[in-house]
Amino acid sequence: MRSYPFIEELFTNVLDKSQAIKGRFHICPKYGLEINSDQLGEVMQDLVKSSSKNKYPLALLMPPRSTGNYTGKNGEWENYRLVMFFLTTSFYNGANQVKFVNPNTQTSTHTIPEDWHDMKRCAVNFLKVLDQVQRQKSLITDQFRLGQDSKIFDPVSNIGADRASGVRLTFTASLFLGCELEDYNEADISSITVPAADSHPEHNQ
Repeated sequence: MRSYPFIEELFTNVLDKSQAIKGRFHICPKYGLEINSDQLGEVMQDLVKSSSKNKYPLALLMPPRSTGNYTGKNGEWENYRLVMFFLTTSFYNGANQVKFVNPNTQTSTHTIPEDWHDMKRCAVNFLKVLDQVQRQKSLITDQFRLGQDSKIFDPVSNIGADRASGVRLTFTASLFLGCELEDYNEADISSITVPAADSHPEHNQ
């Protein structure tokens, strides 16, 4: 059965090749509390595995939501709703030094909309490469399919102490489920007893 580890490994392998993200990718187990924390920089330093000293730009995946039928005997596709953040630090680089400095005012010349733009480019390129990989590797036949519905981008700004800005990407994908019963023996299923009635007694109101 393909599930969360498959998604994590596939996305990691794609983002490892990104010239901007450089493998700084992590699934947030706390449903996004990591990016709402005032200590985002410290949290990400612990969570993101990277050989680079820089912590940004980075990509984060919220715990994926999935839906499916789960009754098909020949296997079926499970649908996922995926939410990712592509973030960089506004005004500061990884060493907390002002980036894109105006020499006259010693302030940043890089605006938050420009950070939105840069991180949206990263996210769009991620989707394009993911689509290319699924076709080149024939994943769409029996492993992974990127959803054909519209992708949604929401700009986000100045999150946490690192003042991270970028985009929130929402999209869908599907994983193919096998037909094997991994936790039951077929012989045991026929021996399961069905209760004759509700064992809970009726109560007088």
